[in-house]
Amino acid sequence: MEYLSGGSVQDLIRMCGCLNIGNVRFYTAEMVSGLQFLHGHNIVHRDIKPDNIMLDADGHIRIINLGPAQDGVSSSKNISGVTGTFHYMAPEVHHRKQYGAAVDWWSLGIVVSRMAAGRYPFYNGPVKQMAFKSIINEKPKFPTWLDADVKHLIKKLLRKDPQTCLGVSGNIREHPFFTTIGWEDLEERRVEPPFTPFRPVLENHHL
Repeated sequence: MEYLSGGSVQDLIRMCGCLNIGNVRFYTAEMVSGLQFLHGHNIVHRDIKPDNIMLDADGHIRIINLGPAQDGVSSSKNISGVTGTFHYMAPEVHHRKQYGAAVDWWSLGIVVSRMAAGRYPFYNGPVKQMAFKSIINEKPKFPTWLDADVKHLIKKLLRKDPQTCLGVSGNIREHPFFTTIGWEDLEERRVEPPFTPFRPVLENHHL
């Protein structure tokens, strides 16, 4: 594959703590487009996380690491298997149930929370049993200052019932958080990314 010189979304989070809301909107919209492309070809990624979201030389995102991905997944054909990164895995994966594309939308909700709030919406400590209980039983938690639209989007992505998860149920592109996104222009790469690796934008440490 091409050399992705922009680093990963995890690198941005590590440097900045959290990203400004306009940048979160752009990266999330591109991830939505990428996931819809994969799901449209009956592929579930199963390990969406900031480390697997890279930036190319122009500043657009690339979803990488398709090793855990599973093809042939449709609305009538689910899969099983505990695959992914623990704190990003959906409840149905933790419960060892069969699952479909909703697991990627759940993971996207965790990624958006990390980009926008600089934190996980559930327990993220070293005790896996506590993390499991938090993911299964608790509502996501956010800082009080977090943008209302992004908070609502994350909540819709982190539905415990996968059939009601945004992305599976409803048109995610119509969510108010994406009001300013021109989807056709975005998919044709006519929307300028927040930065490219060649711009000195990291100096203020808050993208």
